[in-house]
Amino acid sequence: MPFIPQDSLQELFVNHRGELEALLFSRLRCRDTASDISQEAFVRLCRSDDLGKVGNLKAYLFRTALNLVNDHFRSQSVREAVTVQLPDTADRRSAETVFLAEKQLDELVKALAQLSPLCQRIFYLSRFEGLKQREIAEKLNISLRTVEDNLRRALLHCAKCLEN
Repeated sequence: MPFIPQDSLQELFVNHRGELEALLFSRLRCRDTASDISQEAFVRLCRSDDLGKVGNLKAYLFRTALNLVNDHFRSQSVREAVTVQLPDTADRRSAETVFLAEKQLDELVKALAQLSPLCQRIFYLSRFEGLKQREIAEKLNISLRTVEDNLRRALLHCAKCLEN
């Protein structure tokens, strides 16, 4: 595998950064996002193992950046599709909605108290600390399967208790 000297990558960065950011800005209409994506493209280029096979580094860099723009738009459209539109009301926290939410929260707390301590801990780490299942398994020194089973058990139990 031919080696691409670091100097070549630095030269590519110095000579084409402005051009790349201008192209990205024309697509994104946001200088900060264009700069971030440009930087990410250069980082990916530097981390790539097979640059010796690339005939035109500039073209490769620009294609990488445009692919990142496509990823950006794709994730943005997903985010917009998932955004919940709340009804336009003057006060969303009426006494009734607050009461119902508190009642539902009390029911959830009771449901969680019925679970084993391990199941409660796994649920807490997943839902309140935002840990991934693999991270929970490593943190608690248990198998991933145990985490999955307990999390499933907790979610099903809570859903069942909240239905009643």
